[in-house]
Amino acid sequence: MDRINDLPYGWLFAFFWCLGMMRSHTMYWIGRGITAGTAHSRWAGVLETPLYATAQAWAARWGVLAIPMSFLTVGLQSCIQISAGVTRMRLGLYSPAAAAGSVVWAAVYTTVGMAVIAAWLSSPAGRVVSVLIAAAVIGSIIAQHRHAGSRMRPSSIRDPQVHG
Repeated sequence: MDRINDLPYGWLFAFFWCLGMMRSHTMYWIGRGITAGTAHSRWAGVLETPLYATAQAWAARWGVLAIPMSFLTVGLQSCIQISAGVTRMRLGLYSPAAAAGSVVWAAVYTTVGMAVIAAWLSSPAGRVVSVLIAAAVIGSIIAQHRHAGSRMRPSSIRDPQVHG
């Protein structure tokens, strides 16, 4: 982290812009891959989540403007970019929109973003809260998987009154 903070502002900005472009295009191509025959892979489940439905609504309402606006969101960003790939948004439209969004994303991270992250991680309270947040996320994922598993079991048991 110190090595990144020691970079001149222009280099730091370029670093974060490149990260934004790599991440956004990775999500776009995952979306394209989903429609290109990988619908039976683990990525297909993304298309059935409420978050993805929200991303679809954003893309339908804002069109190509949803791409740069997505860089100002947390969590919804990846789904909007996957949605652009699934709907096969032309790369000639997507790339400039992603470049503009990456400029905004890099500006945020090279100014306030890195300062907040550095302050958060350097304080003991910030580290404790980070561990608690990670534990809560992991616990939530485990609970969702257990809940999904328990929902599937009763449907496999035949009810004699219904099925005769």
